[in-house]
Amino acid sequence: MKTNYITELPERKHAVDEVLNHNRFLLKRLRQEEKISILAERSFKWLRTKGFDFNYHTHVEPLPDGRLAVMCFEEGYVLEPDGISLLPSSSTSLLS
Repeated sequence: MKTNYITELPERKHAVDEVLNHNRFLLKRLRQEEKISILAERSFKWLRTKGFDFNYHTHVEPLPDGRLAVMCFEEGYVLEPDGISLLPSSSTSLLS
């Protein structure tokens, strides 16, 4: 039986939207966990245990220092040698 990918698109889009929204929720929640979000290694482990999917993001933005910010809508993080670090709150500009 041949699979019709066109008819499956709405279901796939919904599944991707769920993962992206879950990732954004976890990044926002991590921001509130001050004892965890300070350390890059703890942040990575916390996200991983909560079900964060590092394969899904909305876009990548270059930072002034040459690093890349991995974004999930308005929330983002930077990969560090020992884990991840959250970007400043979405109310502050990435480029400032």
